[in-house]
Amino acid sequence: MTTVKALLSLVVLASALPAAGSVAAPLSVEDLARASDAVVRGRVVKLTARRSTDGKRISTYAEVETNGVWRGTAPGRLTIVVRGGVVDGIGERVFGAPTFSEGEDVVAFLGRTDGSLFRVRGLAQGKFSVANGQARPDLSGLSFAGGTALRAGERRAESMSVGELERRVRAAR
Repeated sequence: MTTVKALLSLVVLASALPAAGSVAAPLSVEDLARASDAVVRGRVVKLTARRSTDGKRISTYAEVETNGVWRGTAPGRLTIVVRGGVVDGIGERVFGAPTFSEGEDVVAFLGRTDGSLFRVRGLAQGKFSVANGQARPDLSGLSFAGGTALRAGERRAESMSVGELERRVRAAR
C-alpha cells in the first residue's frame, strides 16, 4: 500500500507543475482584422530587449519597416513591443507570445498602445512569418479553449498563402 501512496503522491505533484503554454480562444483571421488598429506586412529591421522600469519584466521591441498596410493606418516604420526576451544574459519566455527575428518578413495584426508603440493582437495568432508565398503563425506555445465557432466563410489563424491572408484581412467586416 505504501508504494501506491507514493505513486499517487508523485502523480499529484507532477500534475501541479506549470504547463508550458498559454490557453487562448481560437480566432479567425477576420476576428483578428476586426480587432486590429492596423494590419501590416513588413520586414523586421532591428530587435532590442530591455527591462521594465521596475526591473521585473523583459520586453522585446521589434522595429518593422512596413511595405504594405492591409487595414487601418500605420507609419512606414513602427515598433512592436512583445513580452519576453534576453537582457544581459537573463531571459524571460512568455509562452503564447509572438517572437520576432531580424530580417524576418511578417504580417502583424496590431493594436496601438498609449504611446507610439504597437502590440500584437491575439497573442501568437496575430503574427505570421512569411516565406515562399506562405504565411504561418507559430502557435506552438498556445493551447486552445474549445467551443468557439467561426462565422460562416471565415478561417482560423493558421498557415495559408499570403494572397489568401491579404484577401481575408481586406474583406473582413
